[in-house]
Amino acid sequence: MKKNKLYQWIAAFSVLIFISACANIYENGKELAADTRPYIEEITVDELNTKIENQEDFFLIDVRQSAEFEKGNIFYSTHIPRGILEFTIDDEAFWEAEYLSAPEKDADIIIYCKKGDRGILAAKALSELGYSNVKNLRGGIIAWDPEFDSGSESKPEEGGCGG
Repeated sequence: MKKNKLYQWIAAFSVLIFISACANIYENGKELAADTRPYIEEITVDELNTKIENQEDFFLIDVRQSAEFEKGNIFYSTHIPRGILEFTIDDEAFWEAEYLSAPEKDADIIIYCKKGDRGILAAKALSELGYSNVKNLRGGIIAWDPEFDSGSESKPEEGGCGG
């Protein structure tokens, strides 16, 4: 009788582990970004423009792909594609080439992409690396300049995890 109870508990525990292991599986990057968004601080275009106008000290990082960055970007932004962000953020040689010092862990960092999803995931990654003051530009470069994407085909963003 005790053995059956033990087997029932083991079976119930196994089912619980199986169900909880599947809880954080996402269909795509957009789902992951949507689930992550509540945990990431975001900044509005107006707040970003105020920081720029006031010449505040902050890092503005564009995490889009190179071809996207070359089409246009926010003035003074530093380009670090999403795929290499974690490897580049503290690379002194990279920042020296940009004529900047690498950001300190408490530096004000604003991330942007095209629409915001890659930025959310990039901000999460930097937070997990210990950067404590990271924000995502809500709506990405499209929110900053709604005319930016006009005339181009509407297709999903490439690279990284989501748009």
